[in-house]
Amino acid sequence: MSYKVMFVINAIVAVAFGLAFLVVPEMVLGQFRVDPYDATRVIGQFFGTAMIALGLVLWFAKDANDPAVQRGLGIALLVSSVLGLIVNIIGVSSGVIRANGWITIVIYVLFALGYAFMIFLQPKMKE
Repeated sequence: MSYKVMFVINAIVAVAFGLAFLVVPEMVLGQFRVDPYDATRVIGQFFGTAMIALGLVLWFAKDANDPAVQRGLGIALLVSSVLGLIVNIIGVSSGVIRANGWITIVIYVLFALGYAFMIFLQPKMKE
Protein backbone atom coordinates (compact mmCIF):
# COMPACT_ATOMS: atom_id res chain seq x y z
CA MET A 1 0.00 0.00 0.00
CA SER A 2 1.29 3.45 -0.85
CA TYR A 3 0.32 6.95 0.16
CA LYS A 4 -0.65 7.55 -3.47
CA VAL A 5 -3.22 4.73 -3.38
CA MET A 6 -4.58 5.86 0.00
CA PHE A 7 -4.86 9.47 -1.15
CA VAL A 8 -6.66 8.47 -4.36
CA ILE A 9 -9.15 6.24 -2.53
CA ASN A 10 -9.72 8.91 0.12
CA ALA A 11 -10.14 11.57 -2.59
CA ILE A 12 -12.77 9.52 -4.42
CA VAL A 13 -14.75 8.86 -1.22
CA ALA A 14 -14.51 12.52 -0.14
CA VAL A 15 -15.65 13.85 -3.52
CA ALA A 16 -18.51 11.31 -3.68
CA PHE A 17 -19.80 12.32 -0.24
CA GLY A 18 -19.17 15.98 -1.04
CA LEU A 19 -21.16 15.87 -4.27
CA ALA A 20 -24.01 14.06 -2.51
CA PHE A 21 -24.14 16.68 0.26
CA LEU A 22 -23.90 19.50 -2.27
CA VAL A 23 -26.42 18.25 -4.85
CA VAL A 24 -28.98 16.28 -2.81
CA PRO A 25 -28.50 17.46 0.78
CA GLU A 26 -32.04 16.55 1.86
CA MET A 27 -31.54 12.91 0.90
CA VAL A 28 -28.11 12.62 2.51
CA LEU A 29 -29.12 14.45 5.68
CA GLY A 30 -32.16 12.18 5.90
CA GLN A 31 -29.83 9.17 5.97
CA PHE A 32 -28.28 10.64 9.11
CA ARG A 33 -31.70 11.35 10.64
CA VAL A 34 -31.31 15.11 10.25
CA ASP A 35 -34.43 17.09 9.43
CA PRO A 36 -33.83 18.95 6.17
CA TYR A 37 -34.66 22.48 7.32
CA ASP A 38 -33.34 25.32 5.17
CA ALA A 39 -30.47 25.97 7.59
CA THR A 40 -29.41 22.33 7.86
CA ARG A 41 -29.63 21.95 4.09
CA VAL A 42 -27.27 24.91 3.59
CA ILE A 43 -24.90 23.63 6.29
CA GLY A 44 -24.95 20.23 4.56
CA GLN A 45 -24.03 21.95 1.31
CA PHE A 46 -21.18 23.82 3.03
CA PHE A 47 -19.98 20.45 4.34
CA GLY A 48 -20.23 19.11 0.79
CA THR A 49 -17.99 21.87 -0.52
CA ALA A 50 -15.45 21.14 2.24
CA MET A 51 -15.47 17.44 1.34
CA ILE A 52 -14.97 18.26 -2.34
CA ALA A 53 -12.06 20.55 -1.39
CA LEU A 54 -10.53 17.76 0.71
CA GLY A 55 -10.92 15.35 -2.18
CA LEU A 56 -9.24 17.75 -4.59
CA VAL A 57 -6.37 18.44 -2.17
CA LEU A 58 -5.82 14.70 -1.77
CA TRP A 59 -6.04 14.17 -5.52
CA PHE A 60 -3.29 16.71 -6.14
CA ALA A 61 -1.28 15.50 -3.11
CA LYS A 62 -1.15 11.97 -4.52
CA ASP A 63 1.85 12.96 -6.63
CA ALA A 64 3.86 14.38 -3.71
CA ASN A 65 7.15 12.52 -3.46
CA ASP A 66 8.51 14.14 -0.31
CA PRO A 67 8.24 11.55 2.50
CA ALA A 68 7.78 14.31 5.11
CA VAL A 69 4.80 15.73 3.21
CA GLN A 70 3.27 12.27 2.74
CA ARG A 71 3.74 11.42 6.42
CA GLY A 72 2.37 14.80 7.54
CA LEU A 73 -0.75 14.39 5.44
CA GLY A 74 -1.07 10.80 6.65
CA ILE A 75 -0.95 11.91 10.29
CA ALA A 76 -3.53 14.64 9.66
CA LEU A 77 -5.84 12.16 7.92
CA LEU A 78 -5.35 9.56 10.67
CA VAL A 79 -6.32 12.12 13.33
CA SER A 80 -9.31 13.21 11.23
CA SER A 81 -10.42 9.60 10.73
CA VAL A 82 -10.17 8.79 14.44
CA LEU A 83 -12.10 11.94 15.42
CA GLY A 84 -14.76 11.26 12.79
CA LEU A 85 -15.01 7.69 14.05
CA ILE A 86 -15.55 8.87 17.63
CA VAL A 87 -18.24 11.36 16.59
CA ASN A 88 -19.98 8.70 14.49
CA ILE A 89 -19.91 6.10 17.25
CA ILE A 90 -21.39 8.60 19.71
CA GLY A 91 -24.06 9.56 17.18
CA VAL A 92 -25.06 5.99 16.36
CA SER A 93 -24.94 4.69 19.94
CA SER A 94 -27.06 7.60 21.21
CA GLY A 95 -29.62 7.13 18.45
CA VAL A 96 -28.99 10.54 16.90
CA ILE A 97 -27.69 8.92 13.72
CA ARG A 98 -29.63 6.06 12.16
CA ALA A 99 -28.34 2.51 12.31
CA ASN A 100 -27.02 2.89 8.75
CA GLY A 101 -24.46 5.26 10.27
CA TRP A 102 -22.42 2.10 10.76
CA ILE A 103 -21.50 2.40 7.10
CA THR A 104 -19.60 5.61 7.77
CA ILE A 105 -18.09 4.02 10.89
CA VAL A 106 -16.68 1.24 8.70
CA ILE A 107 -15.30 3.83 6.26
CA TYR A 108 -13.59 5.73 9.09
CA VAL A 109 -12.16 2.51 10.55
CA LEU A 110 -10.74 1.47 7.17
CA PHE A 111 -9.13 4.85 6.58
CA ALA A 112 -7.77 4.99 10.15
CA LEU A 113 -6.27 1.52 9.80
CA GLY A 114 -4.81 2.35 6.39
CA TYR A 115 -3.17 5.56 7.56
CA ALA A 116 -1.98 3.96 10.82
CA PHE A 117 -0.37 1.20 8.76
CA MET A 118 1.29 3.72 6.46
CA ILE A 119 2.63 5.80 9.37
CA PHE A 120 3.62 3.20 11.96
CA LEU A 121 4.03 -0.25 10.41
CA GLN A 122 5.17 0.24 6.84
CA PRO A 123 8.38 2.13 7.77
CA LYS A 124 9.35 -0.74 10.11
CA MET A 125 8.74 -3.27 7.33
CA LYS A 126 11.26 -1.45 5.13
CA GLU A 127 14.03 -1.76 7.75
